[in-house]
Amino acid sequence: MRFVSRRVLRSLVLAGSTFVGCGVEPSQGTDNETRESVSVTSKQDALVGTASFLVSFANGSIPANADAVIANAGGTMVARYPNLGVVLAKGSAATFASSARRGTGVDAVGVVTATRTEIPRPKGHAAMRPHGAGAAAPGQDPLSARQWDMDQIRAPQARAISGGKKSVLVGVLDSGIDVTHPDLVGQVKASASVSCLGGVPNAAAAVWANDIVGHGTHVAGVIAGAKNGVGIVGVAPGVQLAAVKVVNDDVNDPNFGLVFPDAMVCAMDWAIGHGFDLMNASLMLDPLTAPIDDIFCSDQPDREAVVKIMRAAVGKAAQKKIPLISSTGNFFTDLSTLTGTTSGSTCKVLPVQLPRVIGVSAVGFGKQMTFYSNYGFGVVDVTAPGGDSLVVDPDITDTVSSGQILSSVPAGSLYYQFGADWDGQVQDCGSGTCATYVYLQGTSQATPHVTGVAALILSRFGRMTPETLLTYLSLTARKLPCPVGAYDPGMSGTPATCKGTAIYNNFYGAGEVDALAAVR
Repeated sequence: MRFVSRRVLRSLVLAGSTFVGCGVEPSQGTDNETRESVSVTSKQDALVGTASFLVSFANGSIPANADAVIANAGGTMVARYPNLGVVLAKGSAATFASSARRGTGVDAVGVVTATRTEIPRPKGHAAMRPHGAGAAAPGQDPLSARQWDMDQIRAPQARAISGGKKSVLVGVLDSGIDVTHPDLVGQVKASASVSCLGGVPNAAAAVWANDIVGHGTHVAGVIAGAKNGVGIVGVAPGVQLAAVKVVNDDVNDPNFGLVFPDAMVCAMDWAIGHGFDLMNASLMLDPLTAPIDDIFCSDQPDREAVVKIMRAAVGKAAQKKIPLISSTGNFFTDLSTLTGTTSGSTCKVLPVQLPRVIGVSAVGFGKQMTFYSNYGFGVVDVTAPGGDSLVVDPDITDTVSSGQILSSVPAGSLYYQFGADWDGQVQDCGSGTCATYVYLQGTSQATPHVTGVAALILSRFGRMTPETLLTYLSLTARKLPCPVGAYDPGMSGTPATCKGTAIYNNFYGAGEVDALAAVR
């Protein structure tokens, strides 16, 4: 696995849609992510603690003496996740984990790092030269002509049959969603939305709807951008979204842009407690215990504990028929070959390599795997358009970014500002207010295409387990054969080899999702 530096990762925001996936290319330079609620004991501890731990219990539920177990290990309770049988505790970095692991009924203990939540607004970036919307074709929104990705998965034809049902609730586990964006007004269920930063749920819209990064709003637009005569249209505009903020968006925090396990566990618990039907995770978790590398290996106890806790959380969500769809990441790496430093150890990227998670790789215009997408047998289940700046849309000639994915972002967000660097900013001012959009690329952008198609399937057939949903996605996907020979379009120097058949291979899984086939 190739790693990038802590400084670079810190500035790239999300492993599922970093600058590797949306602006700065590794080989190209800078030319161009039950109904019971969580109870909280001490919010301040979770937000500023430097030694916080996830603790799970053997029977899958929080015992009556949990506070005593934590206290006996020298810690204090911070939050409880009753739907998962997990708690968040604060304790000594040196002694708590080893002491807690000896506690009666304790199943796993893993260190995490809780974060602050100050959210300063971004300062100016490059000069903004946004492109405008052309005249909308009949039956299209003004920017639909720029959405080659929707045409490629036959989303417009699918929407003519069904745009999805409002009763289907899709959780966007990300950096928040700007509910004032014209394409997302009325698309987000406020009562089901929350910030899970620091592992502590905060239902204040001032926090979860403040998408300073822009990543979550972009993902949300791909899934369910409204068909309203403004801007773009998502795959399933008829479904409802829930924003769950898990991305550290404090630009003054050295861990800015990262997603920690405590936030993700909080999000999973919230999803179960608020009756989500589906979850989108265009991200990778950070282990927190070493230089940032996004890898959880079995020969490191804290990381292995997080894997165990997350595996159980995904399993509990699956039992409630809440599938999790996740990106594979953007380092052009075979995730099935990851190994630790100790003989016999195994390593995973989370959450995509957990059982019962539906994994998504990325293709560009023309349906070839992108130069950045991770891949691997047992990791990639299906693929979808993620955008590729090396392969432009020939019908859009006013920007070199046309091969990327256009979707909604807040005007003041970091991604909209950064979009000026790769000529990726677009505005639609036809409604009297200039709605803002940006071209991005990454497996983060591929994943919400799959989630949108999944939402259409659920709208037609009802809730289902991850296995049943994957069967529907696979049977309706359009098969993609392997490219011939060594594959390295980004000239990384480490070519990838596609293995398998058109029915299933390590690049595309069962193929590219097809929205029209899903609703027929």
